[in-house]
Amino acid sequence: LLSGGSNELVVSAPLSELYPSNAEFRVTYDTSKPDLVAKCNLKKALRVNEQQWLILQLSDESSPPASPASSGTGSPPAGGKTAAGDEVLQPTLRIKLLLSGPYRPEINAIATASKNWFNTVDGFADAGGSAISSVVVELPKKVPALKYLLVPAVPLAAVSVALVPVLVGVLIVGLPFFLPFLAVIAAFGASVGAIGGVLYLSTRPGREKLSPMLSSAYTTFLHTQTGQRFIYDTGSRPTPKALAQTLLPKDMMAKLIVCLVVDFVGSSSYLLPGVGEVFDVAWAPTQTILIAAMFDHVSPNLKYVSFVEEILPFTDFIPSATYGWVREFGPVILGESGRKIHDLTVAVRGEKEALRETVGIKMA
Repeated sequence: LLSGGSNELVVSAPLSELYPSNAEFRVTYDTSKPDLVAKCNLKKALRVNEQQWLILQLSDESSPPASPASSGTGSPPAGGKTAAGDEVLQPTLRIKLLLSGPYRPEINAIATASKNWFNTVDGFADAGGSAISSVVVELPKKVPALKYLLVPAVPLAAVSVALVPVLVGVLIVGLPFFLPFLAVIAAFGASVGAIGGVLYLSTRPGREKLSPMLSSAYTTFLHTQTGQRFIYDTGSRPTPKALAQTLLPKDMMAKLIVCLVVDFVGSSSYLLPGVGEVFDVAWAPTQTILIAAMFDHVSPNLKYVSFVEEILPFTDFIPSATYGWVREFGPVILGESGRKIHDLTVAVRGEKEALRETVGIKMA
């Protein structure tokens, strides 16, 4: 569909059909010259709802296909040389494309619910801001006697500080008995802290502090094909393994930290014997997906071992994730160490030979 007298061409079709398609552009001459054709794969060349300039290499249909499209405004590559040795430039087509489409229904629902939640929190903050200010700021000014409450508070604080070593000693002596209770208290405290953190991050100041980090992470994720398929309605959804491969780190040390965290979470069921095994039922598939995403290229069967050791009772101590890290990076570390030891041995041998020659010359 050509819009008005401009050069704009609009193709209307579901995003799930356009996204995996190949677009073909044809330049037709009025003369007897052959048509020039350029092709590009839309999902590799474009990002949804982001306008981009592309430079497409045109070629005769009878000639070999041109290289893929490149984005930007760089200089066209050379197309070869004539028999006389003159350089011939490859004809190109510079075109601006926009692939637009909707979010997935679940992503759209999450965005709508988040917007409504933020509006609700902002409403409560605006309504309660004056009341909180009157209690925190105005009340002490009107009732100066409140400062006298510090008189009994100081000795109570001193007694509490003095009792801390006693409480720590009791907890250490009775650790086997108190451990389940401490785990429950820690879980309750973590839940309260998480709820408080979510409430704070939902306010305007919290969103302003979190926005730069989340915006950067979201943009990086959206620039991947997995992110495009996850956010927009481009057809089939990415698998959990593909999502994990996109989100998890690739470098050696970051991967080691992730592996140690995975093994720690898997072994944490021992904190609550019996009850913790119920947690393994939910954690085992998650750990299997993470290990498959990180180490399928090194050890394809490790994910099955991980699932079995996590789902069976009393086998959670096996560090499956760390074992996968050793399988991937162990040979690299050992190879580098071997090369360094070899270089050191050669250097020491050379120094010994040089020392013998020096001693022999002096004795002569």
